Amino acid sequence: MKLKNLSDFVNKYKNQKNINIFLRCDLNITENDLSRISMSIPTINELLNCGFINKIIICTHLGRPKSREPELSLKNRVLKELEIKIKRKIKFIDYDSKLKFQDFYKSENKIFLLENIRFFDGELNNSESLSRSLSSMCDVFINDAFGASHRKHSSVYGISFLKDSYSGNLMSKELDALTQINSESNGRSALIIGGAKIEDKSGILINLLEKVDKVIIGGGMIANFLTMNLDSKLRKIFLDNRDKIYLPEDLLVSENFSEYSDKKTINSTNYDDSQIIVDIGKKSINSISKLLNDIKVVLWNGSMGVFEWEQCNMGTRSLINLLKEKNLKTYAGGGSTIEAINKFDHKSSFAHVSSGGGAFLELLEKGTLPGMENLVKNE
Repeated sequence: MKLKNLSDFVNKYKNQKNINIFLRCDLNITENDLSRISMSIPTINELLNCGFINKIIICTHLGRPKSREPELSLKNRVLKELEIKIKRKIKFIDYDSKLKFQDFYKSENKIFLLENIRFFDGELNNSESLSRSLSSMCDVFINDAFGASHRKHSSVYGISFLKDSYSGNLMSKELDALTQINSESNGRSALIIGGAKIEDKSGILINLLEKVDKVIIGGGMIANFLTMNLDSKLRKIFLDNRDKIYLPEDLLVSENFSEYSDKKTINSTNYDDSQIIVDIGKKSINSISKLLNDIKVVLWNGSMGVFEWEQCNMGTRSLINLLKEKNLKTYAGGGSTIEAINKFDHKSSFAHVSSGGGAFLELLEKGTLPGMENLVKNE
């Protein structure tokens, strides 16, 4: 599969004038990490250098707002950080519940940032009305939001049916990485999957299990396996593949989810669901080290614990060191995973660090994403 990219876009439109672009990025930054802004800059800069482009409207989400939450407004941080990165003033398009966007075409600015798209009704359910409102702002849609492209949302999926659509540099890079992973699939591989919520990853875990030689479970989701709080399909697969799936032997637990609460290390066999898992222990790291001895390729998504807290970062920090020391070809993805890599090491130690978490795993599983559907090049 090949995607229509920026070169294809330029070749088609370079002899035209005043083309308006709706650029969907994934600028869903965390409090401590701005990587997703940095990853979007090559596409933004390339478009800014196109003389035939009139306006560029950048769209992104931030967090998972249930309503219009002021702390998740892009005005607060994303706007300022983006202006610093591209060294240009950006005009902000504010939220309007009636979807009547301000008349930005009259502005002298070339680049704009639309308020958090998840403030708008219809984004999450791919509303045709919202998709049409967004498409009315542009001549061409460019999708560079790989991390959101596993969702059938209006700004990622719906608009692509209404406008001539292309992939940005980041999107193309992510697909190239998948091709590289598939070419190395004959090597022994391991899936390391962590994070807090089993709900986000159970389906992907089920579907990727057959494609890897070993699965290592980390993070808060360890509790689901220890207490067998799994849906029936995952429970059966877990029991049928017990020799293939590794659960940590020791855990750092807390009675309260607080950085400053008392914590203790216990054997996994002594875990009960009144405790909160905040990291894995040293025995587990030693076991993981041995498991990785005959592994060549690693797919990693999700931290081993609450690595943002000093007392709880040993597991994630040690895992990163192991992957580096063993010189494994590691493909990592996800917002918290990127943040951990930047905190304890550097991306250069990894074969590829994806901007997406769920999108990264789903692309591995299915070979495509909903947000890529209308970007495919006809050959």
